[in-house]
Amino acid sequence: MAHSAPLHDQAALEEIPEAIRLRVGDVRRIARRLRPEALDDLGLVNALISLCRRVGHQSGARIETELPANFPANTSGETELVVYRVAQESLTNAVRHAHASTIKLSLAVSDGQITLRVRDDGTGIIGALPTGTAGIDGMRERAMLIGAQLNIRSGPGAGTEVQLDVPIEGG
Repeated sequence: MAHSAPLHDQAALEEIPEAIRLRVGDVRRIARRLRPEALDDLGLVNALISLCRRVGHQSGARIETELPANFPANTSGETELVVYRVAQESLTNAVRHAHASTIKLSLAVSDGQITLRVRDDGTGIIGALPTGTAGIDGMRERAMLIGAQLNIRSGPGAGTEVQLDVPIEGG
């Protein structure tokens, strides 16, 4: 005995491809927001320059940069994203929480590793480093994912320094 789907079930089935297409578009938009377009369009060094300019303009803080002229071309997209996001979070924390007026961001490549350092002249962290915060925990988790070492040094009135050491692939 042949069995056919009721008409309303058939209409619902015909809507599935369009629903999937819309969801795939949503996922692509979310993914683009997770990986800043500047990384793909400009590369890591220029994306950091753009980020520093934007944060400096929005906050009024003076942001000094020391960036390499030649950055390893074989650096993975995942490594670039982690370096960028740690820089972004460090700048945001310096401005929002430490009320820094001057921030220095440097990126260096030597001894088989990439080192990102963000140092500010803000209020510093009083007591132990906060735990359970999305910002610092997020930086730690990102570092761990790529085998990097994250160190945060701070003291009351002494500003904060965030240092991310990333082993270079094949280095």
